Amino acid sequence: MNRWGMGTMLYRATICYALLAIFYDTILIASFCDRLVPERLALAGAGVLLFLGLVVYALGTFSVYKAIDAGQLATRGIFSVVRHPLYAAWVWCIVPGLALLQGTLLSLLAPIVAAIFYRLCIPHEEAWLLGRYGEEYRRYSRSVGGIVPRLSRLDDPSAG
Repeated sequence: MNRWGMGTMLYRATICYALLAIFYDTILIASFCDRLVPERLALAGAGVLLFLGLVVYALGTFSVYKAIDAGQLATRGIFSVVRHPLYAAWVWCIVPGLALLQGTLLSLLAPIVAAIFYRLCIPHEEAWLLGRYGEEYRRYSRSVGGIVPRLSRLDDPSAG
């Protein structure tokens, strides 16, 4: 497994779906070309989501590279909130932000497709991490959510 984990597969699959959605929306199915979200609202929402997504993605990238270079499991910073911040940024912010920019039916379904791809890809990466880091990863995965923070951990003052 490389530095990007299963991310390249997730990103490629989501981008392929998005390109097909844009192709169908703009060329083949004129009835789906109607914007379902008003343009100003879409631009504002997309701007916020893309900004947040890029910030989380950058924080995750820097943290994971630092941990990999040190030969450690990434558990600090943004990784103390979610185990897969790069995927979380992609699924919750970047893909929805880009979908809002297009604003059509098929593009607005892209975040759902991204979430499905996430659910299919991540178990492979988690198995690799468990094999590499063993009990340390098992404890970490029990206390930190995958792409959704565990609120019970946030409410627990002993959680650190």
